Amino acid sequence: MKAAALGFRLASSCWVISLTGCVSTGRVVPDPPPPTSYSVAAADADRLWAAAEQTLRQQQFGIDRLDRRTGLMTTFPVGSQHWFEFWRRDVATTRDWAEASLNPIRRWVEVSVAPDAPTESSDVARLTVSVHKERLSTPDRQFNSSGAAYQYFGSSLPSTTGAVRVAPLDDRWLNQGRDTAMEARLLAAIIDQFRSAPLPAPPLSPN
Repeated sequence: MKAAALGFRLASSCWVISLTGCVSTGRVVPDPPPPTSYSVAAADADRLWAAAEQTLRQQQFGIDRLDRRTGLMTTFPVGSQHWFEFWRRDVATTRDWAEASLNPIRRWVEVSVAPDAPTESSDVARLTVSVHKERLSTPDRQFNSSGAAYQYFGSSLPSTTGAVRVAPLDDRWLNQGRDTAMEARLLAAIIDQFRSAPLPAPPLSPN
């Protein structure tokens, strides 16, 4: 009996050790960021530019700047999708959707369609998509009643720092970095739009 009990204990110990040995204690290697660029022949750069503009408008990003000469396109910052705005598609992950529903978050997009080399003689044009995320930082308000709580995000309450009123100029949008997941989604949408666009008609040959 003693030998059997000893054998059971040894087997149990080995089983526990084997389980703990399977647990990795190393650092978790993050997944590589998704691609945010796409290259085409320089002759197709104008079609790619048009596809990018059309995609941004379809995604309800208001165009702020269109500079075809430098190949730069930017949008106005827009408040990100809340939980009830099911018709919008400006957040790419569940975490971003929840964050935008709980906090004032906005995003703006920067698109570049430029030669892939420093010189204008490059025969390749590269599309680059950058999505910038910002979070609103606003001073805390003082309120002493439940009715005043409804005015918390307005400009009629005094601040906790002693100001008589909190004005919109006191708000600050803090840079939260790039949204790589949304960049990948927009890039894929632009590529789909580019590939589905009709090819330009060939020039007429002289008679």
